[in-house]
Amino acid sequence: MWGPGRKMGFGAAPGSRSKVWYTVADGNLSEVFFPFLDHVALHELRFFVSAAGAPPVDDSADGQHSISWISPGVPAFRVETTHHEYRLTKDFFSDPEENAVLIAATFTPELPDLRLYMQASAHWEPGTDGNFGSVIDTHPPALLLQQQDIWICVVGPFSRANVGYFRSSDVHIDLTDADGHLTYTYDRAGPGNVSAGAEIGIRAGAFQLAIGFAHSRADAEEVARTALQKGAGAVRQAFERAWRAQPEIPPALGKVSGDDGMLARASFAFLHCLEDKSHAGAFIAAPAAPGGETNHDGNHVYQLVWPRDLCRIATALLDAGDSDAALRAFRHLQSQQRTDGGWHQNWTLDGTPHWQSTELDQIALPILLAWRLGVAGCLDHDPYPIMVRPAAQFIIREGPLTTLDRWEDAGGLSPSTLAACIAALIVAAEFAHDAGEHVAANHLRAVADYWNDRVEAWCSLPSGQYIRLGSDPDRRPTEGSTAPEFLELVRYGLRRPKDDRVLRSLQGVDTSLKVSLPAGPSWRRYVSDQYGEHEDGAPWDGSGRGRAWPVLTGERARHFFSMGLPAAELVRTLEGFAGPGLALAEQLWDGPDIPSRGLQFGRPNGSACPLGWAHAEYLELLVTIALAGFPDIIMPARRRYTEGTALEPAFMWSHRHQIARIAAGRHLRVQLPRPGAVHYTFDNWKSHEEIDAVDTTLGLWVAEVPCHKLPSGTEFSFTAHYMTGWEGKNFSLTVV
Repeated sequence: MWGPGRKMGFGAAPGSRSKVWYTVADGNLSEVFFPFLDHVALHELRFFVSAAGAPPVDDSADGQHSISWISPGVPAFRVETTHHEYRLTKDFFSDPEENAVLIAATFTPELPDLRLYMQASAHWEPGTDGNFGSVIDTHPPALLLQQQDIWICVVGPFSRANVGYFRSSDVHIDLTDADGHLTYTYDRAGPGNVSAGAEIGIRAGAFQLAIGFAHSRADAEEVARTALQKGAGAVRQAFERAWRAQPEIPPALGKVSGDDGMLARASFAFLHCLEDKSHAGAFIAAPAAPGGETNHDGNHVYQLVWPRDLCRIATALLDAGDSDAALRAFRHLQSQQRTDGGWHQNWTLDGTPHWQSTELDQIALPILLAWRLGVAGCLDHDPYPIMVRPAAQFIIREGPLTTLDRWEDAGGLSPSTLAACIAALIVAAEFAHDAGEHVAANHLRAVADYWNDRVEAWCSLPSGQYIRLGSDPDRRPTEGSTAPEFLELVRYGLRRPKDDRVLRSLQGVDTSLKVSLPAGPSWRRYVSDQYGEHEDGAPWDGSGRGRAWPVLTGERARHFFSMGLPAAELVRTLEGFAGPGLALAEQLWDGPDIPSRGLQFGRPNGSACPLGWAHAEYLELLVTIALAGFPDIIMPARRRYTEGTALEPAFMWSHRHQIARIAAGRHLRVQLPRPGAVHYTFDNWKSHEEIDAVDTTLGLWVAEVPCHKLPSGTEFSFTAHYMTGWEGKNFSLTVV
């Protein structure tokens, strides 16, 4: 079982000495990662309040929590929990010099017989026998948990301690069964879903807990006791000093924000915390598993690297002033590129693929990141031969259809994927031109021109309204799901912000997908989206209903600004979505309040929070407004497609893109996977012509069929002949 996807806080110490990351959920310590950001060591640490003769109060479930950052831009958190029987204030932060998390708390009971208890559980790794727990017989006692080769030690002012099994014989169960008394005194448990707990040995007032992580029992205990001996005050000061020494956001971002830069500084910190300490440049998507309470196999988790999210994070950090972090992300992408030029859908920090489908935008975005780094003057090497060229080859070989689009639940002809790919091919052509590879540059531009020319025919209805996905490259769709994917065409400069097709499509998006929330408007991803809770609030189980995405509010705000409209209101909307914890979620609950499930209208639902992509989008919005410019626009693409004369490019046929129709007046380029010649006929093989395929120098050969003078309705055919023999099949196209 994972912790809740909806985190209130997420933090870590900067630098590489401390390799722990902590999260806060439901007012208490949630998952702690050690020694890598994709490895959950501690499942949770929560408190209970109890008195004789009454069931215990679960501080997480029964208290009312408010969270705040202890200091702006420093990811240490204070949670103030109120209940009619007590108040409990908890500060969470880590030691920048040790693998330790500290909790500085103050307990204020309203009744004299109330006692405070804590309970810690190690994460149960799927596929293992579980964990072990024990009580260290010292004064006061300490708690020890073992998860394979990871040891966790919890020290504090404990009067009595116990180990048991989570939700079977743990502290909460004991207090419930024994009318508020702690009766179990087991000193060992395991293997299994082990939990360790203790009674806090003070009746009221301040106390401190330290949690040490190591690869041996002795080291874990030493780390915890050393951190506690330093004292929470000294450790917190060191934590704040370490963060104050890190790069800061440009002052201009704070000036165009609606909260004096609070969310901007928080976003900058969150994005830095998403980078692993041992794998430079490996930024995960989020420190959470969406709907973690019902996640038992570890498949649907976000503590993974996605090329898309990584590129968004890197670009935001670059534009916010940290080019070193962006370059580290780029190097990590280079290290994970496959020999075929592509990248896996996502991977663990050591590079092991997790999901292995193909998303063409995730092949294109690293090329665009290379361009952005080059424009900023941050590249320390030429990425064209070793990364850009192989990625571009993959795109022109495998596209234009993508197995999965950016939402990862369907594929086809996606406006957002096509936008990224077209921009990336233009960028790759610029790199190729600079390298003197003019033949390659010409073919990359030719493919980009063809795809750009066909976007509307592939991805919009006869009315001109864009849809989420097309499927048939030969016929315009007559139906499809409404979605705002087409805004990516504007993002990269492929379409003008006030293009009639864009504006008409936005009307449909607003009618079908716009949701009015207390902080302002947001949008769902697409009509018929099923990724989100059911209407009754039950967790997503493979079906449900998609909810509002803050990322889409950020994208729409940038389009507002590109049209010359004020975007400040939507900036404030995003800041409202983040709430006092300054955490932007993957999704927001857009239904009526369901208190029993912790769902509140306009607040994060059970999805991942904070989401790196959302915070990156917010920072990019501020950068756009502060610069009064659009950093994602690919200027060579804009000049080619929105500022120059309209192009009538040749159609492209390939084995992955076997079109059967071609527009009258156009040439046909046949792209072959190896050297050969194309034999074609315009009269059903009564006669034929042969044309040798030209080497593009990109591992592909192209022959141009001069069909541009054939009248509409004409059918013609071709086949290919290679050194090894004939294709073995004829292919036919109809002029329309």
